[in-house]
Amino acid sequence: MEKKKPTFRDIVICIIFIGFTGTFFLLNFIIPEPAVLVSERRIPAKFPEISANAIMSGEFMSGFDDYAADRFVFRDTFRMIHAFQILDVYQQTDKSGLYRCNAVGIGEFRRVDTVSFRQTSERIQRAAAFVAASNVNVYYSIVPDKSVFAERYYPGFDLSVAEPILFDVLGDYQYIRVMESLTADMFYKTDLHWDQSRISGVASHLLSSMNANPVLSDFPIVTVGEWNGVYTGQLALPVTPDIMTYVDVPGLSVKYLNDRTLEFEEGPVYDISRFRGVDPYDFFLRGPQPLIIVENPSAPERELYLFRDSFGSSLAPLMMEAYSKITIIDLRYINLQVLDQFVEFTSGADALFIFSSQIFNNPSIVQA
Repeated sequence: MEKKKPTFRDIVICIIFIGFTGTFFLLNFIIPEPAVLVSERRIPAKFPEISANAIMSGEFMSGFDDYAADRFVFRDTFRMIHAFQILDVYQQTDKSGLYRCNAVGIGEFRRVDTVSFRQTSERIQRAAAFVAASNVNVYYSIVPDKSVFAERYYPGFDLSVAEPILFDVLGDYQYIRVMESLTADMFYKTDLHWDQSRISGVASHLLSSMNANPVLSDFPIVTVGEWNGVYTGQLALPVTPDIMTYVDVPGLSVKYLNDRTLEFEEGPVYDISRFRGVDPYDFFLRGPQPLIIVENPSAPERELYLFRDSFGSSLAPLMMEAYSKITIIDLRYINLQVLDQFVEFTSGADALFIFSSQIFNNPSIVQA
Protein backbone atom coordinates (compact mmCIF):
# COMPACT_ATOMS: atom_id res chain seq x y z
CA MET A 1 0.00 0.00 0.00
CA GLU A 2 1.33 3.37 -0.97
CA LYS A 3 2.07 5.63 1.99
CA LYS A 4 0.23 8.91 2.09
CA LYS A 5 2.58 11.85 1.72
CA PRO A 6 2.28 14.64 4.30
CA THR A 7 0.38 17.62 3.00
CA PHE A 8 1.51 21.21 3.26
CA ARG A 9 -1.03 21.64 6.09
CA ASP A 10 0.49 18.71 8.01
CA ILE A 11 3.98 20.16 7.63
CA VAL A 12 2.86 23.62 8.86
CA ILE A 13 1.13 22.13 11.90
CA CYS A 14 4.21 20.06 12.71
CA ILE A 15 6.50 23.09 12.43
CA ILE A 16 4.21 25.20 14.64
CA PHE A 17 4.03 22.44 17.27
CA ILE A 18 7.80 21.91 17.34
CA GLY A 19 8.43 25.66 17.38
CA PHE A 20 5.94 26.20 20.22
CA THR A 21 7.18 23.40 22.45
CA GLY A 22 10.82 24.07 21.54
CA THR A 23 10.52 27.74 22.42
CA PHE A 24 9.12 26.98 25.87
CA PHE A 25 11.74 24.28 26.37
CA LEU A 26 14.53 26.78 25.66
CA LEU A 27 12.92 29.55 27.73
CA ASN A 28 12.85 27.29 30.77
CA PHE A 29 16.62 26.94 30.46
CA ILE A 30 17.28 30.62 29.74
CA ILE A 31 15.02 32.31 32.31
CA PRO A 32 16.40 31.96 35.87
CA GLU A 33 14.56 29.75 38.32
CA PRO A 34 12.39 31.85 40.71
CA ALA A 35 13.59 32.01 44.30
CA VAL A 36 10.04 32.64 45.56
CA LEU A 37 6.62 32.19 43.99
CA VAL A 38 5.42 35.61 45.12
CA SER A 39 1.77 35.29 44.12
CA GLU A 40 1.51 31.94 45.90
CA ARG A 41 3.64 33.01 48.90
CA ARG A 42 5.79 29.90 48.92
CA ILE A 43 9.19 28.55 47.96
CA PRO A 44 9.17 26.59 44.66
CA ALA A 45 9.88 22.88 44.71
CA LYS A 46 13.56 22.00 44.36
CA PHE A 47 15.07 19.56 41.88
CA PRO A 48 14.68 16.12 43.49
CA GLU A 49 17.63 14.04 44.57
CA ILE A 50 18.63 11.40 42.03
CA SER A 51 19.10 7.91 43.41
CA ALA A 52 18.27 4.39 42.30
CA ASN A 53 15.73 4.00 45.10
CA ALA A 54 14.01 7.32 44.24
CA ILE A 55 13.78 6.39 40.56
CA MET A 56 12.50 2.87 41.19
CA SER A 57 9.87 4.04 43.72
CA GLY A 58 8.60 6.83 41.50
CA GLU A 59 9.56 9.45 44.09
CA PHE A 60 11.97 11.13 41.69
CA MET A 61 9.38 11.63 38.92
CA SER A 62 6.80 12.89 41.40
CA GLY A 63 9.28 15.44 42.70
CA PHE A 64 10.36 16.38 39.20
CA ASP A 65 6.74 17.04 38.19
CA ASP A 66 6.42 19.52 41.09
CA TYR A 67 9.78 21.10 40.24
CA ALA A 68 8.94 21.49 36.54
CA ALA A 69 5.49 22.94 37.25
CA ASP A 70 6.84 25.47 39.76
CA ARG A 71 9.58 26.81 37.48
CA PHE A 72 7.62 26.76 34.20
CA VAL A 73 7.83 30.13 32.45
CA PHE A 74 4.71 32.34 32.51
CA ARG A 75 3.33 30.11 35.27
CA ASP A 76 1.03 32.81 36.66
CA THR A 77 -0.42 33.52 33.20
CA PHE A 78 -1.29 29.88 32.62
CA ARG A 79 -2.75 29.62 36.14
CA MET A 80 -4.95 32.64 35.39
CA ILE A 81 -6.19 31.10 32.13
CA HIS A 82 -6.95 27.85 33.95
CA ALA A 83 -8.89 29.64 36.71
CA PHE A 84 -10.84 31.68 34.15
CA GLN A 85 -11.90 28.50 32.35
CA ILE A 86 -13.06 26.81 35.56
CA LEU A 87 -14.95 29.71 37.15
CA ASP A 88 -16.07 31.89 34.24
CA VAL A 89 -16.33 29.55 31.26
CA TYR A 90 -17.43 26.30 32.89
CA GLN A 91 -19.20 28.18 35.76
CA GLN A 92 -17.99 25.74 38.40
CA THR A 93 -18.59 26.60 42.06
CA ASP A 94 -14.94 26.60 43.08
CA LYS A 95 -11.38 26.30 41.91
CA SER A 96 -9.22 24.09 44.14
CA GLY A 97 -11.48 24.78 47.13
CA LEU A 98 -11.67 28.56 46.59
CA TYR A 99 -14.95 30.30 45.74
CA ARG A 100 -16.09 33.85 44.95
CA CYS A 101 -19.17 35.64 46.24
CA ASN A 102 -20.30 39.23 46.68
CA ALA A 103 -20.58 39.15 50.48
CA VAL A 104 -17.08 37.96 51.42
CA GLY A 105 -15.11 38.15 48.17
CA ILE A 106 -12.81 35.15 47.84
CA GLY A 107 -13.29 32.41 50.41
CA GLU A 108 -12.22 28.86 51.09
CA PHE A 109 -14.21 25.71 51.79
CA ARG A 110 -13.14 25.28 55.41
CA ARG A 111 -15.27 22.60 57.06
CA VAL A 112 -15.00 21.69 60.73
CA ASP A 113 -12.80 18.61 61.06
CA THR A 114 -14.33 17.26 64.27
CA VAL A 115 -11.38 15.01 65.14
CA SER A 116 -8.80 17.75 64.64
CA PHE A 117 -11.04 20.27 66.36
CA ARG A 118 -11.23 18.12 69.48
CA GLN A 119 -7.48 17.49 69.48
CA THR A 120 -6.73 21.22 69.25
CA SER A 121 -9.27 21.95 71.98
CA GLU A 122 -7.55 19.42 74.22
CA ARG A 123 -4.19 21.09 73.63
CA ILE A 124 -5.69 24.47 74.48
CA GLN A 125 -7.25 22.94 77.59
CA ARG A 126 -3.81 21.82 78.77
CA ALA A 127 -2.47 25.34 78.25
CA ALA A 128 -5.50 26.84 80.00
CA ALA A 129 -5.05 24.54 83.00
CA PHE A 130 -1.36 25.48 83.14
CA VAL A 131 -2.27 29.19 83.27
CA ALA A 132 -5.22 28.74 85.64
CA ALA A 133 -2.89 27.09 88.17
CA SER A 134 -1.44 30.58 88.78
CA ASN A 135 -4.91 31.89 89.75
CA VAL A 136 -5.42 33.57 86.38
CA ASN A 137 -8.93 34.16 85.02
CA VAL A 138 -9.23 32.09 81.83
CA TYR A 139 -11.48 32.91 78.85
CA TYR A 140 -11.62 31.40 75.38
CA SER A 141 -13.13 32.24 72.01
CA ILE A 142 -13.04 31.31 68.33
CA VAL A 143 -12.91 33.49 65.22
CA PRO A 144 -15.31 31.83 62.75
CA ASP A 145 -14.28 31.58 59.13
CA LYS A 146 -15.80 34.30 56.95
CA SER A 147 -17.69 31.66 54.96
CA VAL A 148 -20.44 31.93 57.60
CA PHE A 149 -21.43 35.18 55.85
CA ALA A 150 -21.50 33.85 52.27
CA GLU A 151 -24.80 34.71 50.57
CA ARG A 152 -25.21 31.22 49.15
CA TYR A 153 -24.54 27.86 50.69
CA TYR A 154 -20.94 26.74 50.68
CA PRO A 155 -19.65 23.75 52.67
CA GLY A 156 -17.65 25.99 54.96
CA PHE A 157 -17.28 26.60 58.67
CA ASP A 158 -20.22 25.68 60.92
CA LEU A 159 -20.31 27.06 64.47
CA SER A 160 -23.12 24.67 65.42
CA VAL A 161 -20.66 21.81 64.91
CA ALA A 162 -17.62 23.54 66.45
CA GLU A 163 -19.08 25.02 69.64
CA PRO A 164 -20.33 21.76 71.25
CA ILE A 165 -16.80 20.36 70.97
CA LEU A 166 -15.37 23.49 72.59
CA PHE A 167 -17.91 23.37 75.42
CA ASP A 168 -17.22 19.67 76.04
CA VAL A 169 -13.44 20.10 76.29
CA LEU A 170 -13.10 23.66 77.65
CA GLY A 171 -16.28 23.84 79.69
CA ASP A 172 -14.43 24.69 82.91
CA TYR A 173 -13.61 28.14 81.50
CA GLN A 174 -15.72 31.05 80.25
CA TYR A 175 -16.57 31.12 76.56
CA ILE A 176 -16.90 34.48 74.77
CA ARG A 177 -18.91 34.26 71.55
CA VAL A 178 -17.86 36.89 69.00
CA MET A 179 -20.13 35.80 66.15
CA GLU A 180 -22.78 38.40 66.96
CA SER A 181 -20.14 41.16 66.89
CA LEU A 182 -18.98 40.24 63.39
CA THR A 183 -20.28 41.17 59.95
CA ALA A 184 -19.13 40.19 56.46
CA ASP A 185 -17.55 43.58 55.73
CA MET A 186 -15.18 43.19 58.69
CA PHE A 187 -13.15 40.69 56.68
CA TYR A 188 -10.87 41.48 53.76
CA LYS A 189 -12.22 40.44 50.36
CA THR A 190 -8.95 38.84 49.23
CA ASP A 191 -7.81 37.33 52.53
CA LEU A 192 -9.05 35.26 55.47
CA HIS A 193 -8.21 37.94 58.08
CA TRP A 194 -10.31 40.71 59.55
CA ASP A 195 -9.74 44.44 59.04
CA GLN A 196 -8.41 46.02 62.26
CA SER A 197 -10.17 49.34 61.65
CA ARG A 198 -13.56 47.56 61.59
CA ILE A 199 -13.33 45.27 64.63
CA SER A 200 -13.52 47.75 67.51
CA GLY A 201 -16.90 46.22 68.36
CA VAL A 202 -15.30 42.78 68.64
CA ALA A 203 -12.58 44.13 70.93
CA SER A 204 -15.18 45.94 73.02
CA HIS A 205 -17.26 42.79 73.40
CA LEU A 206 -14.24 40.72 74.45
CA LEU A 207 -13.15 43.31 76.99
CA SER A 208 -16.63 43.72 78.44
CA SER A 209 -16.95 39.95 78.80
CA MET A 210 -13.71 39.96 80.82
CA ASN A 211 -15.00 42.84 82.99
CA ALA A 212 -12.28 45.09 81.63
CA ASN A 213 -14.52 48.14 81.00
CA PRO A 214 -13.17 49.14 77.58
CA VAL A 215 -12.78 52.79 76.64
CA LEU A 216 -12.04 52.39 72.92
CA SER A 217 -11.35 56.05 72.19
CA ASP A 218 -11.85 57.50 68.74
CA PHE A 219 -8.26 57.04 67.59
CA PRO A 220 -7.32 58.05 64.02
CA ILE A 221 -7.43 55.42 61.29
CA VAL A 222 -4.39 55.53 59.02
CA THR A 223 -4.26 54.10 55.48
CA VAL A 224 -1.23 51.94 54.68
CA GLY A 225 -2.02 51.14 51.05
CA GLU A 226 -3.47 48.60 48.64
CA TRP A 227 -2.68 44.95 49.13
CA ASN A 228 -3.68 41.53 47.86
CA GLY A 229 -4.47 38.85 50.42
CA VAL A 230 -3.41 35.22 50.35
CA TYR A 231 -6.44 34.13 48.33
CA THR A 232 -5.50 36.39 45.39
CA GLY A 233 -2.45 34.36 44.44
CA GLN A 234 -4.18 31.06 45.14
CA LEU A 235 -7.13 31.93 42.90
CA ALA A 236 -4.84 33.39 40.18
CA LEU A 237 -7.46 35.79 38.78
CA PRO A 238 -7.29 39.60 38.68
CA VAL A 239 -9.23 41.08 41.61
CA THR A 240 -9.75 44.50 43.16
CA PRO A 241 -7.13 44.84 45.92
CA ASP A 242 -8.05 45.49 49.54
CA ILE A 243 -7.06 48.65 51.40
CA MET A 244 -5.06 48.06 54.57
CA THR A 245 -5.63 50.51 57.40
CA TYR A 246 -4.67 50.55 61.06
CA VAL A 247 -5.78 52.21 64.28
CA ASP A 248 -3.14 54.60 65.63
CA VAL A 249 -3.22 53.87 69.37
CA PRO A 250 -0.75 56.26 71.07
CA GLY A 251 1.68 55.54 73.88
CA LEU A 252 2.29 51.84 73.23
CA SER A 253 5.70 50.22 73.66
CA VAL A 254 6.47 46.78 72.25
CA LYS A 255 9.14 44.19 72.97
CA TYR A 256 9.68 41.08 70.84
CA LEU A 257 11.41 37.89 71.95
CA ASN A 258 14.38 37.25 69.67
CA ASP A 259 14.26 33.49 69.03
CA ARG A 260 18.03 33.42 68.49
CA THR A 261 19.32 35.42 71.44
CA LEU A 262 16.28 34.65 73.64
CA GLU A 263 16.28 38.29 74.70
CA PHE A 264 13.46 40.83 74.34
CA GLU A 265 14.10 43.63 71.86
CA GLU A 266 12.09 46.80 71.27
CA GLY A 267 10.25 47.23 67.99
CA PRO A 268 7.28 48.95 66.34
CA VAL A 269 3.60 48.13 66.79
CA TYR A 270 3.14 48.40 63.03
CA ASP A 271 6.06 47.46 60.79
CA ILE A 272 5.87 49.03 57.33
CA SER A 273 8.77 46.86 56.08
CA ARG A 274 6.62 43.76 56.66
CA PHE A 275 3.80 45.32 54.62
CA ARG A 276 6.17 45.34 51.64
CA GLY A 277 7.17 41.71 52.25
CA VAL A 278 5.72 38.38 51.15
CA ASP A 279 2.79 38.52 53.60
CA PRO A 280 1.61 42.14 54.06
CA TYR A 281 -0.57 41.17 57.06
CA ASP A 282 2.67 40.75 59.02
CA PHE A 283 2.47 44.54 59.25
CA PHE A 284 0.58 43.99 62.51
CA LEU A 285 3.04 43.21 65.34
CA ARG A 286 5.50 41.69 62.85
CA GLY A 287 3.30 38.67 62.13
CA PRO A 288 4.45 35.28 63.46
CA GLN A 289 6.26 35.84 66.76
CA PRO A 290 6.61 33.49 69.76
CA LEU A 291 6.33 36.17 72.48
CA ILE A 292 5.47 39.87 72.46
CA ILE A 293 5.00 42.25 75.37
CA VAL A 294 2.92 45.37 74.74
CA GLU A 295 2.65 48.04 77.44
CA ASN A 296 0.54 51.16 77.88
CA PRO A 297 1.50 53.23 80.96
CA SER A 298 -1.69 55.31 80.74
CA ALA A 299 -4.04 52.29 80.94
CA PRO A 300 -5.44 50.83 84.18
CA GLU A 301 -3.00 48.64 86.13
CA ARG A 302 -4.22 45.33 84.75
CA GLU A 303 -2.59 42.45 82.85
CA LEU A 304 -3.71 40.14 80.04
CA TYR A 305 -2.12 37.01 78.57
CA LEU A 306 -3.32 36.73 74.98
CA PHE A 307 -2.89 33.28 73.43
CA ARG A 308 -3.48 33.85 69.74
CA ASP A 309 -2.81 33.24 66.07
CA SER A 310 -2.43 35.88 63.33
CA PHE A 311 -5.88 37.36 64.05
CA GLY A 312 -4.60 38.41 67.47
CA SER A 313 -1.85 40.55 65.93
CA SER A 314 -4.38 43.16 64.85
CA LEU A 315 -6.69 42.62 67.84
CA ALA A 316 -4.15 43.22 70.62
CA PRO A 317 -3.53 46.99 70.05
CA LEU A 318 -7.30 47.62 70.32
CA MET A 319 -7.32 46.11 73.81
CA MET A 320 -4.52 48.26 75.20
CA GLU A 321 -6.75 50.94 76.72
CA ALA A 322 -8.03 48.38 79.21
CA TYR A 323 -4.68 46.78 80.11
CA SER A 324 -1.36 48.31 81.07
CA LYS A 325 0.38 45.14 79.88
CA ILE A 326 -0.53 42.43 77.40
CA THR A 327 1.74 39.44 76.93
CA ILE A 328 1.01 37.93 73.50
CA ILE A 329 1.79 34.22 73.21
CA ASP A 330 1.74 32.16 70.02
CA LEU A 331 1.84 28.44 70.80
CA ARG A 332 2.73 27.69 67.19
CA TYR A 333 6.21 29.09 67.83
CA ILE A 334 6.86 28.48 71.53
CA ASN A 335 6.29 25.30 73.49
CA LEU A 336 4.13 25.42 76.59
CA GLN A 337 6.82 23.49 78.48
CA VAL A 338 9.32 26.37 78.26
CA LEU A 339 6.84 29.22 78.60
CA ASP A 340 7.45 29.79 82.31
CA GLN A 341 11.11 30.55 81.52
CA PHE A 342 9.98 33.77 79.84
CA VAL A 343 6.58 34.58 81.35
CA GLU A 344 5.67 34.94 85.01
CA PHE A 345 1.91 34.61 85.39
CA THR A 346 0.40 37.11 87.81
CA SER A 347 -2.38 36.07 90.16
CA GLY A 348 -5.66 37.83 89.34
CA ALA A 349 -4.67 38.62 85.75
CA ASP A 350 -6.73 37.57 82.71
CA ALA A 351 -5.92 35.07 79.97
CA LEU A 352 -7.74 34.92 76.64
CA PHE A 353 -7.33 32.02 74.21
CA ILE A 354 -8.63 33.13 70.81
CA PHE A 355 -7.89 31.24 67.60
CA SER A 356 -9.32 31.03 64.10
CA SER A 357 -10.98 27.96 62.61
CA GLN A 358 -7.83 27.34 60.55
CA ILE A 359 -5.82 26.69 63.72
CA PHE A 360 -8.49 24.47 65.25
CA ASN A 361 -8.35 22.27 62.16
CA ASN A 362 -4.54 21.83 62.52
CA PRO A 363 -3.76 20.46 66.00
CA SER A 364 -0.16 19.52 65.18
CA ILE A 365 0.93 23.17 65.05
CA VAL A 366 -0.22 23.96 68.62
CA GLN A 367 2.64 23.17 71.00
CA ALA A 368 0.79 22.31 74.19
